[in-house]
Amino acid sequence: ALLMINPLARVELSRYTLHHPAVPEALSGFSVAQISDVHMGPWVKAHHVREIVALVDSFEPNLVALTGDYVGYSKADIERCADALSTTSSPCFAVLGNHDHWTDSVRSIAAYEASATITLLTNQRVRFEPGGGMPAVEVVGVDDLVTGNADAEAAFVGLDPGLFCLTLNHVPSYAQECASRGAHLILSGHTHNFQFNIPRLTNRVATTLGAQFFSGTYRLGDALLYINRGLGSATWPLRIRSLPELTLFTLAHADEPSLELTSSETVSFGAKRKP
Repeated sequence: ALLMINPLARVELSRYTLHHPAVPEALSGFSVAQISDVHMGPWVKAHHVREIVALVDSFEPNLVALTGDYVGYSKADIERCADALSTTSSPCFAVLGNHDHWTDSVRSIAAYEASATITLLTNQRVRFEPGGGMPAVEVVGVDDLVTGNADAEAAFVGLDPGLFCLTLNHVPSYAQECASRGAHLILSGHTHNFQFNIPRLTNRVATTLGAQFFSGTYRLGDALLYINRGLGSATWPLRIRSLPELTLFTLAHADEPSLELTSSETVSFGAKRKP
């Protein structure tokens, strides 16, 4: 009966505009899609992930950001998820999460390094050239903090402060380390917003756990942090008023940094196919 559960029957697709002075006019319109915390396992399967990737590709983002925790606990899911995510036709960058390391660090790294379409960043920075007359973007990938693999100092080496900096960082509590080194937009996951949204109770849980950042948007100086609620769950898939989430960001020049929600809709994956 458990296998009949489809946690992706309702997924919130949120579109944001990032207004930021570090976005030059020539980069306005640059788009980033974020996929986080897939947690392939008992409930989220490869066919779900391929459907998600197909939808994301249909938006023709300039870049896809994968922000960790692709599996739950099974080593066999590592390659399955990497293969499904690799069906993307968009430029794609990834960092690992704690579950990827807990399950098998070596195997996880190998699976994503073997991908022809995904660039795995382990405390590394790359200069991404979007083409179409747009200026380059710095893409920084910070490895997982929970497992002791995060190294912001190494990740930001050689950063050009004159370029817009997109940072992928699984654990949001490490965001300040990224912000202080020149990140402009930091994309994280990990928390799942505790899988429920009951404001007083959620805030109390966050306080108890010492989680300063746990869902949505936070401003850290000139940087903006966005914490995606993720798609799957490593344990029970129950969510209360806190749907799984896909996010799309469009960059725009502005005098002050802000992240504006421009639209939200519900999409569905894994619907039963008629024979």
